[in-house]
Amino acid sequence: MNVLFIGYGRIGSAIGEAWLATGLVDTISAIDPFQLPDLRATRYVDLQALAQQPFDLIVIAVKPNKVCSVAASLPDAICKGAVVISVAAGITTQTLDHALARRCPVVRAMPNTPVLVNAGCTGLYADARLDDARRAQVSQLFDSVGRSYWLGQESLLDAVTAISGSGPAYYHLFTEALARAGVLLGLNPQLAQDLASQTALGAARQQTQEHTNIVDLRSAVTSPNGTTAAAIATFEQDRALRRLIEAATLAAYLRSQELSAVNLDI
Repeated sequence: MNVLFIGYGRIGSAIGEAWLATGLVDTISAIDPFQLPDLRATRYVDLQALAQQPFDLIVIAVKPNKVCSVAASLPDAICKGAVVISVAAGITTQTLDHALARRCPVVRAMPNTPVLVNAGCTGLYADARLDDARRAQVSQLFDSVGRSYWLGQESLLDAVTAISGSGPAYYHLFTEALARAGVLLGLNPQLAQDLASQTALGAARQQTQEHTNIVDLRSAVTSPNGTTAAAIATFEQDRALRRLIEAATLAAYLRSQELSAVNLDI
């Protein structure tokens, strides 16, 4: 498979280099003005420096305000027969399809930052023009950097953004707060951070095992009248933690919807 990346920064290069390392793609041509070290992809400073050739897949990984101009500038020789994947938040398939003049099937992908360590979570949406074989191919590619999930409605990508797209920051904030609490209890800062981070890693591994029930995992740690029960009771008082999380994710969801509405006019 011959792939073109337009934008090869931290997220784009993490995905592309993983595809090359696993042998899922044969070659990657990357358009990016900045050189990252130790890349397997062949980098070009701009589209004009790239030979006019067909690609199986074109990944647009630039800032949302540049997606449409990039898509419109793609020559027919490069687009012919390709699937275009956008990883930009807020750019709908309708907007991207219009910019491409309907020359290619379009996929929207919403990966999160843990793709940098092959533990990502990617929401995917495509219109009916993407056939089953290409859909399976796209799934395999994003599963190589974590796990991927197809959505039946494009609007659900706003919910994916609120949960897994922005979600890593929520867990980082909780870990930061937990480590800070450890310092207040007398631990040195590095030990407190190590304990909080390693605990997050262990809990996540338990949660992602097959046939796992998260409520059961929590209950297994929460002995009646024990230390964990005392902490959980504080979190659950007036549903304080749950209500805060619901409000926060709703705020992210509404902002994602706003960005999509704004970008329809790009």
